[in-house]
Amino acid sequence: MKRFFIAPSEIIKASPVIDGPDAHHISTVFRLKPSDHIILIDGSGTEYEAEITHVSKKKITVTIVRNNTPATEPLIKLLIGQGYLKDKKMDMLVRHLTELGITQWLPVLSEYSVPKPDIKKIDSKMQRWDAIAKEAVKQCRRTRVPEILSPVTFQQAVEENFGADLKIIFYENETEPLAKTILLMKEKPSNIIALLGPEGGFSNKEVELAKSNGFIIASLGPRILRAETASLSACTIIQHLFGDMC
Repeated sequence: MKRFFIAPSEIIKASPVIDGPDAHHISTVFRLKPSDHIILIDGSGTEYEAEITHVSKKKITVTIVRNNTPATEPLIKLLIGQGYLKDKKMDMLVRHLTELGITQWLPVLSEYSVPKPDIKKIDSKMQRWDAIAKEAVKQCRRTRVPEILSPVTFQQAVEENFGADLKIIFYENETEPLAKTILLMKEKPSNIIALLGPEGGFSNKEVELAKSNGFIIASLGPRILRAETASLSACTIIQHLFGDMC
């Protein structure tokens, strides 16, 4: 069944209504009709099987048949703080990191970030990233959309705790792998922030600042990875060590 979003305020009604882009997709793109069944997501962690009762170009009315809480949400809360990359790379990372199970996405303006976001356009970029994350959620059958946070400076990123009980910065000049570091940990973390650098990596000064704010420094291996490869690799390793990727 096709998956669509619905406002939380609608799902509790006797006859919930879907509007906006998803209504267009249901009526025009997929050409679904009354009596067809779809899956609805309201961002609460629950998904709903619904039967379409009325179709128009702008509004779709449904009846909820049953609900379910699938085990597709990650076991850990994972915030990826990404050193700012070119727009297409950032778009790609939002999509793939959503599939891998991040819960928050934080663009970070670091010393070696080449692109500098236009403050006037940042709202539209965040809206685009949110839309990309929602499409990825549909595709990978998640039920919650990662939170897209406003860009911050590197200093702000390392000084803000974000409720994390484990803070990691990946650095190409570090030799200690993350797996070896965590063997010394007494308790398994449930809320993690991981910082990944831009194309030029992090500066020594930034790494020291992160370390002074409680971050552990970890390696992604002996080879130098492209920035986007590093982010996907780091997320996968963290999910394997602490999450639900066995």
